[in-house]
Amino acid sequence: MADPTVIDCASACTVTVVHELSLPPLQLTLEEGAQIALAIGAVWVVGWAVRMVLKTLSTSDGNQPE
Repeated sequence: MADPTVIDCASACTVTVVHELSLPPLQLTLEEGAQIALAIGAVWVVGWAVRMVLKTLSTSDGNQPE
């Protein structure tokens, strides 16, 4: 937690303001980071597999040039 900033008011009141910068993407645990990396890898693999299937289907058809 950040150090509080104390502001003294002229009318006998005190206001304490705490500034805390929080960037959730930078506060991942190892497990959370691994899950995100696995999800990205899975999407890439599925896309690659779909591309290879489409390529195989298009080249096995004798009517289309390679």
